[in-house]
Amino acid sequence: MFWGLRGGGGNFGVVSSFTFRARRLPDAVLGGNFFYRPERWKEALRAFGFWTQDLPEEMNPIVSMLVLPPDAGMGTEPWLVIGFAWASEDHQAGLEVAGRLRTAAPPDEEEVGPTVWVEWQSAMDSLFPKGSRGYWKNVSFSRLDEELVEVLVDFASEVTWSGTGIDIHHMGGAFGRVPEEATAFPNRSAKYWLNIYGFWQDPAEDERLSGFARKAYAQMQPFAEHGQYVNFLGAETGHDVAEAARQAYGPGALARLAALKDRYDPQNLFRLNHNILPTPA
Repeated sequence: MFWGLRGGGGNFGVVSSFTFRARRLPDAVLGGNFFYRPERWKEALRAFGFWTQDLPEEMNPIVSMLVLPPDAGMGTEPWLVIGFAWASEDHQAGLEVAGRLRTAAPPDEEEVGPTVWVEWQSAMDSLFPKGSRGYWKNVSFSRLDEELVEVLVDFASEVTWSGTGIDIHHMGGAFGRVPEEATAFPNRSAKYWLNIYGFWQDPAEDERLSGFARKAYAQMQPFAEHGQYVNFLGAETGHDVAEAARQAYGPGALARLAALKDRYDPQNLFRLNHNILPTPA
């Protein structure tokens, strides 16, 4: 049961409380954003690929490609943003690590300095006001070579509207040291995780923006590794529910999860999720 709860997507119960084992952070972490205009995206992605080959674990970066919210003051054009947080009191060491990326791909704009972690985590909250509609797709991969960069920039360059974002999460560290068989989470070895997410208010945009996420996901399939993260999946219905579970977990983990479902929730009470279906009677 505890294996299934860690990655099983809410299929076996309702969590009423959490006890976290947290990592202590300094009062101010070093945070930064390097901003690149579209003509610099390939250069920035190539540099990010080299930079992340040997990053110390204190450096936590993410790439985002999107039209930034109005309160960012960056206009209405799309940007590629390499954001990072340095989880150590030694800010000078973090500046030196960030400097290697700046040298490899000088940003068009940048902001770097001490910040409060909670403020850093909530900096993009205005993108997702209460009541937003959304549709997400995700792909794990371990390459950032020329071929993959071309594909990424090809579909990311289409995003000239506010309402769709593309993130590349850099994985590894403590997450990657957990043995894959220890939890139901499907992939601990991928170096990167791509998240394509739509966020909008008008129901008339449902098909266009969810369609873009599906299109970008399809273009990434030649590079995809096994597994998907259910928190980065859109809501599926009908036959797609079973297919989404198969793609997320793979046949081995899905069979084990289905056996848990048969044992603990054969009536599928917990079904308002990315559902693992019990075995038909």
